[in-house]
Parts: sequence; structure tokens; C-alpha cells
Amino acid sequence: MTQNRWMKTAPAVTAITLLFAGVVRADGPVTEAKVDFPREILPILSNKCFVCHGPDSHDADLLRLDSFETATADRGGYRAIDPQHPDQSEILKRIHSADDPMPPADAEKQLSPQERDVITRWVKQGGTYAMHWAFVPPKKQVPAIVTSSNASDIIDAFIAEKQAAQGVTFAPEADRATLARRAALTLIGLPPEPKQLEAFLSDNRPDAYERYVDDLLADPHYGEHQARYWLDAVRYGDTHGLHLDNRRGIYPYRDWVVNAFNSNLPLNEFITWQLAGDLLPEPSLDQLVATGYVRLNPSTGEGGAIPDEFQVKNNFDRVETLGTVFLGMSLTCARCHSHKYDPIPQTEYYRLLAFFNNTTEPPLDGNKYEYGAVVKAPQNQDSWNAWHELAAERADLIDTAKAALTKSATAEELTAWETADADQRLQLLADQNGPFAKLAMQQPAADLIAKITAAQEQFTTTLVAEELPEPRKTFLLRRGEYDLPTGDPLDPGVISVMGSLPADAPKNRLGLAQWLTSSNHPLVARVLINRVWQNTFGYGLVRTPEDFGLQGRQPTHPELLDWLAVELQDSGWDLKHMRRLMVNSRTFRQNSAWRTDVDDPENRLLARGPGYRLDAEVIRDIGLWSSNLLDPQMGGEGVKPYQPAGMWEALAHPASNTKNYVADTGPLLYRRSLYVYWKRTSPHPMMTLFDAPDRESSCVRRSRTSTPLQSLGMLNETQRIEMSRKLAERLLHEGANTAERLSLLFTLVASRPPTDVERSACERLLKTMQARYQNATEDAVALLSTGEAKRDESLDPAELASWTQVCVTVLASDLAILMY
Repeated sequence: MTQNRWMKTAPAVTAITLLFAGVVRADGPVTEAKVDFPREILPILSNKCFVCHGPDSHDADLLRLDSFETATADRGGYRAIDPQHPDQSEILKRIHSADDPMPPADAEKQLSPQERDVITRWVKQGGTYAMHWAFVPPKKQVPAIVTSSNASDIIDAFIAEKQAAQGVTFAPEADRATLARRAALTLIGLPPEPKQLEAFLSDNRPDAYERYVDDLLADPHYGEHQARYWLDAVRYGDTHGLHLDNRRGIYPYRDWVVNAFNSNLPLNEFITWQLAGDLLPEPSLDQLVATGYVRLNPSTGEGGAIPDEFQVKNNFDRVETLGTVFLGMSLTCARCHSHKYDPIPQTEYYRLLAFFNNTTEPPLDGNKYEYGAVVKAPQNQDSWNAWHELAAERADLIDTAKAALTKSATAEELTAWETADADQRLQLLADQNGPFAKLAMQQPAADLIAKITAAQEQFTTTLVAEELPEPRKTFLLRRGEYDLPTGDPLDPGVISVMGSLPADAPKNRLGLAQWLTSSNHPLVARVLINRVWQNTFGYGLVRTPEDFGLQGRQPTHPELLDWLAVELQDSGWDLKHMRRLMVNSRTFRQNSAWRTDVDDPENRLLARGPGYRLDAEVIRDIGLWSSNLLDPQMGGEGVKPYQPAGMWEALAHPASNTKNYVADTGPLLYRRSLYVYWKRTSPHPMMTLFDAPDRESSCVRRSRTSTPLQSLGMLNETQRIEMSRKLAERLLHEGANTAERLSLLFTLVASRPPTDVERSACERLLKTMQARYQNATEDAVALLSTGEAKRDESLDPAELASWTQVCVTVLASDLAILMY
């Protein structure tokens, strides 16, 4: 497959042409708009025709429709598409034939009348081909209606242009309280603190909202919230995932991801460090820990497993995860044959696999906590922060020493210095009998070594990538079978339709990272920014974030997607910059209420603000936060909150060291949900109940279901009751009467006071519960005994139980579990 497949042979169709069905001429009637091949024809061919007439066709005599050359070739007196005589094109005869139709009458997928019509119009217009839009590098074009240089306004101009074509305008802006909650949940995954909310609502400066957004972006909770999406995508788990599903040492990688988002590490470096941090010159501890990404594949130590088979399976998983995470492409088909729908030859799949086939870890994990290459790393975020301070102190000391050495050191001493790494240089400085003892930095260096040693003694182990000195040979595997290698060994390589490996790039994982982050890569920036948009607005501009290929959905706003992708690169891959643009836009700030004047149930025109059910982790965290139970500790080994007894044991192998679930105690029970221990064969049931993935494979889009079981869990699960009774205690202490308590409850959950209807409903529920518990103290105490958190015995049990029921109801309502 060559890159000139679907080569463009006609001028580009303009954006304006795509918006309208035709154009009005001053001297004539409306003319028919030119059919856009990449967006209108290619998806139909891919979906309905390529299964037989596409890239995976092995019959040399069979017509192929995946390139202009083969589709227009002379086939013995006729052509499938005849550009010179379009009406004589065989494809038109066959798609309209009643006797010998194409697709055949027994084919699973048939053409709709609308599809036949658009194919007919395309053929009659000449049947020109063009590259699928996702394989063409994005270009930055600004809408004609832009009147401001503000980047958020440019986003709105793209949206307004599409709306105007449908006779639609933006919804009114959401009220400030709603907007404050929406921005906070989007950026940090928690509602605003009451004092923070009050300060924003009383800030009358023109840029009050922009200042509020900047405060949220600077909040350490930002990194915790954004890390969730990445951990889903890279299938992070605390266990091996197969067979015994034992514990594995990897959680420092998770903490590194949090820190990377908080420090706003440029996304191109974020990608490079994870794929190839170990291959960088003198890699830092952060860069080594980041390569845990390469080691996240599910693994096994099963006795009957064949090492050669799992060497291949592990790499299949890595290649296909890379396809989903960075390319927005399903590559799985190409394990066994060239892709049936997208231009991905089987050979190129295995060239991509060759990048991952050279790491040193064994194919079987031995059921061990650590196997293969590991490093020692900080065990929580506080330890990481302390380590970064020590590393900065070491760098400053070495820089100071270097300046002094150039003046006083001998050539031999300078050579010893230049060939040493950072730790060795520090040792040289600290050596009382060494060549640098005469420098003033000797004692500070010795003191620093002592502090570094003390810090490292508290480190834990984490899996990392390490390259073999001699690469393994990689072969194409017939039908994807590990024991059927064919042909000559393959060098590492990339998918040619997406560009080529940079000329100076090494043929290893570092070269792979350079290809992915190159400015002319057609997919990576688009794929990443589409998921950022998805996490901001609820749905991506491409609503199949896992599939930008020919079977995926078309972008709702293609020019905006391309503008955002290039803006991401132009900004220095600055993720906080891109999030700031999105949440500051009028598009984000709209009221999210349903509009009866707009026929757009999927909100593809973005004529209302985001509205959707929140993710499992956010729902739990809101409850912990509002009840003052949320433990602020960041990082560390996964925690185990309450869950039904016996779940792990029922699913686990008898020899597994994760078969017995022992719930944590104390503050660990109330750690943020990001840190809940992730056993791949049995994730926490409240996470699964609200559609969290198992992370056995990459997930870049969670489903959002609504089931009776969710309501049952929210109203009865142990931690839901516990957080509700602690929230009730907070209301009783901080509110002097029912009105104040309900106002505080709604401010915490909805960032606003209750409406009259809501207040009345809660008051009726409260009175009903007060009557229920007035003469049933034992029942009240039983309810208040749920969970480990100590009950405030100074409060009347009946009153506290009554308020607990109000709290559990409000926390289970749309007010608490929806973005709006």
C-alpha cells in the first residue's frame, strides 16, 4: 500500500461548498454541489464494498475500488468508473441492477437509496478520488466571520458558522453558579468550594471567569482528574490482568502521570517520555518511570503458557493500544491480514510491532510483583515533590561546580567530570580525598548525598522499559499465528499512509515517538485534541474517538478539529492552554437546557451547553468531598474501600495473591477514586456499576448507562450511606435551621440554593423521616453505624438519621450526578 492511494485528482472542495447543498448563480438556477469523496463516498465504499473490493483483496482478477487507478482500469471493454464517459460506468449499472446487483442480494450490508444517489452523482461528476480526510495533515484555516484574535472566539466562530447554515444560534449563557460548577467539574472533577464559589459570584471584574478558570487549572486536583482519562486509554491496572491476576509494581507510573498533567509537561514530551524515556540521553528518574507505559500490557505467568506465543501477544497488545491511543485507529485486523477497510498493510503492522519487540522483560511475568526491568521511585506525590527538590538542588550544585572546574581543574579531571553522570559527579564532589575536594562544594555535596540516600530508602519499585543490546528479529506472522513466521526479518517502520519515519530518527521507540510527534503527522494531534474536546463537552468532534478510519464517524466540525490540532502544536503542545480555550468559549458557557426550537437531539450543532451523567469516580468523589471525608493525600499504592465480601475470591485462582479483598481502614477508605486499587479481573463494583472499564484493553470513550441497579447502589451501598451521614453531620453543625441546612446542601452539590420546589420536596422528606425515626432509635443508630467513620454522638440519632436520608437522596439525584 503506498501513500498515494486515493490520490486527489481534483481541486479541494471548499468548506463553504460542504455547508450548502448548492450555490445560487445570479444568471441561472441553483447548481448541484460537488460530491466530497473523502466525507461522502469513501465511508460508503469502506463500509459496503471494501470487504470484497478493498485493500485485503487477494484475487488479482477481482475489481478493487480502493484506488482511482484500479477503479478506472480497462477491464476488457468496460471500466468500473469511466471518467470520460461517466454514464457508461459499470458501477452505475450494477448498483441499480435488479437482476445482478452490487452488493449482491445476499450481502450482509446493502446500499440505501440515499447512498446509491450520492454514488451516482459522484460518478457522473467524474468519479475523482481523494485521500481520506484523517490521513491528510491538518491545516489551520480561520472562519471568515471571525472578528477577534481571541482564540476562544475562533472556536465560537467555527460553531456559529455551522449553526448559521441551519438557522440556529447559541443558547443564552448559563448562570454564573452553574458555570462555576461546570468548569470545576470539567477541570478538577470536584465542585467549587463554597468560599471559592462565593468569591467568584461576587467578583465583578470583566475577567472574573477567566481568573476563576486559571485558579482551577493551577489546582493540584487538576492533574488527578485529567489522569483518569489517560489511565483508561493506556489500560492502567494494579494487577497483571491474566491467570492469577497477581499484584504488580506499577503505581509510581500513575503518580507520574498526575504530576505530568499538573506541571503541564508538553504533550509531545509526555508522549516521548512514555514511549522512550529510557532511550533519551542521561534519562531522569521521571523519564524512566514514564516508560511504565510500555509495561502496562496484561501479562501472565501461567504454567502452560508458551513464552514465544506471549512474546507476540504482549506486542500485539502494545501495537493496538498505540493505535487506539495515538492514531485513533483499530489496528487489530492487520494482525492476520491487510486491513479490510483502512490502508494498513499487514507488513506495516509488523514493522510497527518491531519497535516493541526489543524490550528486555521476559514474555511471562512469573506471577511476580516485579519482573523484568524496574527502577526505584517515590511512593507517593509528597515523595515525588521532595525528590524533585533534591534533583533541582543537585543540578544547581553541579552547574556551580562546573563553572569552577573550568578555571582550576586539570585536563584529566575535566575528562573524568565530563564522562560521569549526575550521580557520579555528585560523588566526585563529595569525595574528601578526590580530585575536587578543594572546591567549596564538597560539604554541600556530601550533605546532599545523605539526603538523597535517605529519600531513596523510602522508594518503591516500578516496572520500566529497557532496550535489548541486540534487537530481536521480527517477522510477519501468517494469520497472526506466533509459530508461522514468513519472509525475511522486518525492520521497524511506520504506517506509510500516515507519513514516514523522520529521516534522522533512530529505528527504535525513540524514533517511533519522533514520528508520532512530528508536525506533519496527520492523526496524533487530531486524536488527542478530539479527546480533550470530548472530556470538556461530553462528546468528541469525532464521535468515534477510537476510530478515525473509514468506518468511524465524520467530524461534526472538521475545520474546527483541524484548527485545534494545529493550535495544539503551535502552542508547544500546551494542554492547559487548549483546555483554557475550550472552557472560556461561548460554546462551553451556554445554557445546557433542552431547546424545543432546535431539532438536534445529539447536540451536533453545539447549540446548548454540555449535559451528561458524570463518571463513576466523580460521583464518588463529590460525595466524599461534600461530607468532608475526602482524604487529601495524593499518590501511593491503590486503596481498597468497602465492597461486598467474597467478590475477589469468587473470581480468583486459588493461588492468586489478590483473591482475598481486605478493605482498608482510616483515611485510606476516603482517598480520591483515582487511587482505588484496580484489579483488572474484578474492578471495584461501584466503578463498574457506573461504566468504568476493566482496563484489560484501551478505553478512550466510556459508555453512559442509566440502570435501576445504579439507583440501588447509590441509595444503599456502604460508603454512600457513610458519606451521607457525615454530610448530614456537617449540615447540622454548620446550619442553624432547616433552611440554612438545605441551602448549604444544595450549594455543595449544585453550587446554588434550592428552588422553592426542591426546598419543599426536601422538607417533606425530612418530616417523613423525622416521623419514621422519632420512636425508632434503634433503627436510627443502625443506619448511623454504617461505615467506619465515627458517629458524632452529641447529635440526636433520630434527627441525624433523618438528615442522612435527605442527603443520600440528594446525592443520588440528577443534581449531584449530572453535568449541566
